[in-house]
Amino acid sequence: MSTHEPDIHPASPHEPIEITLARLLRIGSFIAAVLIAAGIGTMLLGKEAAATRLITAGLLALLATPIMRVIAAGLIFIREKDWRFACFCLVVICSLAAGIYLGQTHG
Repeated sequence: MSTHEPDIHPASPHEPIEITLARLLRIGSFIAAVLIAAGIGTMLLGKEAAATRLITAGLLALLATPIMRVIAAGLIFIREKDWRFACFCLVVICSLAAGIYLGQTHG
C-alpha cells in the first residue's frame, strides 16, 4: 500500500497580480452595473435628467474599468521591477490616451 501524495506546484509568481486585477475588474463592473440600474430605475420614476446622468456615469465607469486595470498592472510591474511588462503597459496607456484625444478632436 503506497500513499501517493499529489504533486504540489508552487504558486505562480503572478498569482497576486491576477487576483488584484480580477478584483479591480469585478469592482468596476459592479459599480457600473449599480449606476446603470439606478439610472434605469430613475427613468421609470419619470426623472429623465437624473436618469441620463446616472446611466452616463455607469457607462463611463464601465469604460474606465479596463483602463484602470492597465494602470494597476503597470504599477504592479514597476513595483516588481518587471520593466518589460511595465513598458508594455505604458505603450497601451499611451495608445488609449491617443485614441481618446483623437476621438475628441475628430468627433
